[in-house]
Amino acid sequence: MSEPICPVVIENLAEQISATQGGVVHASQLLPYLPVNIGLIDQVLNRMAESDHVARHAVSDLSAYVFRDSLCKSPCKFAPSKCVYSNESLDSYEYSVLAPIIRHKVEAELKLMAEDHVWPSEAVWEHELFYLIDNLPAPVTTSTIAGHSRLPLAKVEQRLKELKQRGDLEYHAELKSWTQAPSRYPEAAYARNDAFIRKFPGAIKEEFENRLRKALGTSFGILALSFLLAITAKFPFPLVALGGSALALIFFMRIIKAPAKQIPAIYPS
Repeated sequence: MSEPICPVVIENLAEQISATQGGVVHASQLLPYLPVNIGLIDQVLNRMAESDHVARHAVSDLSAYVFRDSLCKSPCKFAPSKCVYSNESLDSYEYSVLAPIIRHKVEAELKLMAEDHVWPSEAVWEHELFYLIDNLPAPVTTSTIAGHSRLPLAKVEQRLKELKQRGDLEYHAELKSWTQAPSRYPEAAYARNDAFIRKFPGAIKEEFENRLRKALGTSFGILALSFLLAITAKFPFPLVALGGSALALIFFMRIIKAPAKQIPAIYPS
């Protein structure tokens, strides 16, 4: 059985990004290029940090990896013309760092990993939050993020705090705003990554559970109103019960089968 290439892709991508940033790279800066969660990136880079060539440090309160061999290189724009794994020429950049056949292999490995790994359930909201923070006009507050997110406000607050504790986000109390390591996460790259991640049941489990709670609450509310109507208005109970049950079932199915909430378009300020 051949060795997985996903870890090597992560290593190569991190090294090449660091070479354009004076030797420093943050795990979140790899998200626009790969449909993975930060945990997988950290797992690979932490193994690299066991060597003498890479170290993990805090840079401006954010967790970072320092590639010592690139410390003296001058910063420049990261725009690779060759695949970070196979070194094949890329037809176009467009935030793609992998040749088509290599991307197919990486996605196949991630698909196998999703059978017994939680990465899709973490990746789906991590990519969403980093995409929003990168593209919303500053200052990016919690309420602004929640106003564009698929997650409810309470979940947004919880996830942002988790990312801050891990050193992936920085909170500025004076402005009540959030910032991340310098990066660019365009809509096309996010749509591509999100579409792949959401193929896996684990990625939409939390969303489905929220939808199920809403559907059950709405259905029970309709049934309660039906019984109240039967008692107060003295309508025939069997007729009200039948009508209420049918209406509750219709609303239940409509909520459960509703298409996934789309993130509102973000317009430049």
